[in-house]
Amino acid sequence: MARAKRIASEFAKTRDLSEQVLQYAKEYDDSAMRAGERGISVAMLNDSLAFSSRLISSAKEQELATAYMHRQLQEANRAALSAKMKSQGLDRAPRRKKEAEQEQQQADWQEIEDAFSHRRSPFSEKDQGEGASGTKDA
Repeated sequence: MARAKRIASEFAKTRDLSEQVLQYAKEYDDSAMRAGERGISVAMLNDSLAFSSRLISSAKEQELATAYMHRQLQEANRAALSAKMKSQGLDRAPRRKKEAEQEQQQADWQEIEDAFSHRRSPFSEKDQGEGASGTKDA
């Protein structure tokens, strides 16, 4: 998770930097065109436009790095999610085992109680033989 956060931070910085460079190139291009309208030399105008072009090309190259970082971010997020799901599964395993043991213990006790309740009572009529002594209700 820490790796994913670090990559996300780097990705955001790289993306913001790329956007700033493109914005600066556009502003620089616009100011060069305004200066050209006011009357600067052609060589100065060409230099300004060339610089603007280099800014744009470097921003395009930065987009490749940004795309690569975006893929890394997606992979890191998948790995973090997988680790989180695995951790949650491992956290649940002891609880499930304990619940299963409790259910088994409850079933064992129920079986014992059922066996005990199905025994014949020594005081029931079926257990008393012909010569049994005792009184019966009239």
